[in-house]
Amino acid sequence: MIISLATRLGLAAGSLLVQAMLAYMLLPEGRGAYAVCLVFGTLLGLVFTPGALQGAQHFVITRQASVSQAVSAAFLISIAGGGLAVALALPMIHSAIPFFQKADTHTFHLALALIPITIFSAAVEHQLPALRRFARLGIFSMLRVATNVLLLMLLVWGLGWGVDGAVLSLAAGHLVMIALCLWDLWRHCGLAPEFPLRSRLTLILGYGLRYHAAGIGNAVESHISVLLLGLIASQAEIGLFAAASMLMLGFLVISNAVGNALLPRITGQERPELAARCMRLVSLATASVMLCFLALSTPLVRIVLSEAFSPAVPLLWVLAPGIFAYATAGILMTYFKAVNRPAACSWAVALGLGMNLVLLPLLYPSLGIAAAAWATTIGMICRCVFLVVLFKKITGFAWYAVWLPERADAVFLWEAGQAAFRRRSATVERTTAL
Repeated sequence: MIISLATRLGLAAGSLLVQAMLAYMLLPEGRGAYAVCLVFGTLLGLVFTPGALQGAQHFVITRQASVSQAVSAAFLISIAGGGLAVALALPMIHSAIPFFQKADTHTFHLALALIPITIFSAAVEHQLPALRRFARLGIFSMLRVATNVLLLMLLVWGLGWGVDGAVLSLAAGHLVMIALCLWDLWRHCGLAPEFPLRSRLTLILGYGLRYHAAGIGNAVESHISVLLLGLIASQAEIGLFAAASMLMLGFLVISNAVGNALLPRITGQERPELAARCMRLVSLATASVMLCFLALSTPLVRIVLSEAFSPAVPLLWVLAPGIFAYATAGILMTYFKAVNRPAACSWAVALGLGMNLVLLPLLYPSLGIAAAAWATTIGMICRCVFLVVLFKKITGFAWYAVWLPERADAVFLWEAGQAAFRRRSATVERTTAL
């Protein structure tokens, strides 16, 4: 978990640098155009690739499929689903839908390349935590972000390619991630070219279809407001909300890090008490860090994103309760995936997404851009409440056992920290001796 958390913090710092560069180089209008292209390119492929991510990962963790079988199945699903998505996307780009007027047509064409690239990049990335290769995942992820940053400087700032350069730099970062992950899996985990068996592909697709609504909803929920704003708002408004939401989503690093470490330890074993403890610790840590940031949000936004993004500060405060609920729900979703109940995640995400879809159009005429923040927060809270109620029903835990911190939580943290320190010290001693 410590390795995963350090990785996530490093990625958060890198993401913050990327957001700052995009804000200063593209300004709110260009940032809005980049946001709609990013959402379009990354989400459309996800719709047509069930099982490529969590499905392949689950069967490697449970040892029902080899790494070669899982990666080859994920590649086949990514290529077939991504190709279908591209074929359906082309006529949409040239249609009269207002969303596709928020960026140049050729930029949307470039974003089509993101469809198969981002899906397969995420698929091979999911294999590393399944095999508990957290350190390698951290290194490769940082190299992906570094590639993005360097190419942003070259293409956007140096060559002046604007939104096109930003899209190309993102694609290049994911290509680097694919190459590094495949190399590591080949060198250390037995990856070899292998056509997926029909039985394994069926299992992976079956699990993926049951989790598919949750997978889509997870990705869409954090971007659905950008999609809807693409139909009714200006580019500047889209840019303000996209920048605010990306800043707040950075506070999910703790939940994601703990979830990555927790999943392989409880898959097939359940251990609800460990999931509940992780949920409490994640909630406390996320709230503490977020409150510190919000207290300094006005000067920080002006420094990090520039004065042009100052109107985004009130959006941060509205989004904060939703991000807290999102972080808490992330641990519960990890538990339901581990105990082979992915449909629970799908129902929860569908509930939150439905609330967002209904509320944003209703509130926008009166609240303007703030409607997107309120709709996002309410949807995330509804999802969290649903998962907490279901977790209590399945495990039989009392409410206080789920939420109230225990003395054992502090003991757990202390002992885990000591164990990690001893392991690190032993590793250093062995390295020194060699």
